[in-house]
Amino acid sequence: LRARCAAQLARLSGLVQDHFPPGTRLSRPRGGFVLWAELPGEVDTLALYERARGAGIDYVPGALFSASGRYRNCLRLNAGFPVTADTERAIARLGALLSGR
Repeated sequence: LRARCAAQLARLSGLVQDHFPPGTRLSRPRGGFVLWAELPGEVDTLALYERARGAGIDYVPGALFSASGRYRNCLRLNAGFPVTADTERAIARLGALLSGR
């Protein structure tokens, strides 16, 4: 299970690097199955959330992890599920939304 989650996390990381805006930084917690993405400062992942959900894309905005409203330019993705063609399309679409396209 650990090897499968690690492979899924690596694949998801590659997709994020391919499709998210330049300047995006990734954090890969050891032993976990979530991926944290820190986007360029002007991106507000909480403000974009409803548009993403409307496109069938789900993520957790970083601001939900801060009582003071920090991390608005961060998001968390779950790598606990297999990366499918649908996942690939969703990450590409989310990258476009985050880039303002």
